Amino acid sequence: MQPILKLILVLLIAWSMGAFGQMTREDLANRIETNAQWLSDQGVEYNRSFLPPGSTQALAMDCSNTVKWFYADATGTALPRTASSQYEQLRQQRRLWRVNAASSSWQSKLKPGDLLFWENTYKPARKPPITHVMVYLGRNPDGSMRMAGSQSSRGVDVYTFKPGVQYGGYRWFLWFKKKGRFVAFGRPL
Repeated sequence: MQPILKLILVLLIAWSMGAFGQMTREDLANRIETNAQWLSDQGVEYNRSFLPPGSTQALAMDCSNTVKWFYADATGTALPRTASSQYEQLRQQRRLWRVNAASSSWQSKLKPGDLLFWENTYKPARKPPITHVMVYLGRNPDGSMRMAGSQSSRGVDVYTFKPGVQYGGYRWFLWFKKKGRFVAFGRPL
C-alpha cells in the first residue's frame, strides 16, 4: 500500500475512533433505532437475507446477526455471531448482569445500547440456554421500555420491551413446556 493511502487510512480510523468517543448512549440508541426502522421499512424479515450497504456479504437477519450488524454499523464493534456467544463474551468480561424479570429493581441500571438476553425461546442445543437477544433503546415518554432487533413474528423492528412476558418456548417432556424468558442484560461498551 502506498504511504499516502496508509496515512489516509490511519487518519480515518483515528477519526472514527475519536468520533465514537464522543457518542453518547442516546446517540447509539438513536442510530440503532433509525437502522431498525429503516430495515423494517425495507421489509427485512426474521432470518431473511440482507445485504448491508457497502458490503458484499449478505447476512441472515436472525436476532443475533441483527444485533451484531447494529453494533458494527453504529460503533465499529464486532460482536460474536450468536446470542449465546454474545452473552458468554459479556459474562467473561464481567459486563453481564443476571436479573429476576419479575422484579423491577434492576431496571434503573439499564442503559441505552445494552443487550437484552432471553433463554429457552426455542429448544437450545447449548449451555447456557440463551436463545434470543435484542438491544435496549430506552424509555418512551409514557415510561414503557423500547428495544430493537429481529424476532420471528414481525422481523426487524422497534418493539416494546416487557421483561416479565414469556415468549416462545418448547415442549421438553410429555405435556411439560419450558417458556422463553428474559434473564440478563449486558453492556458491550
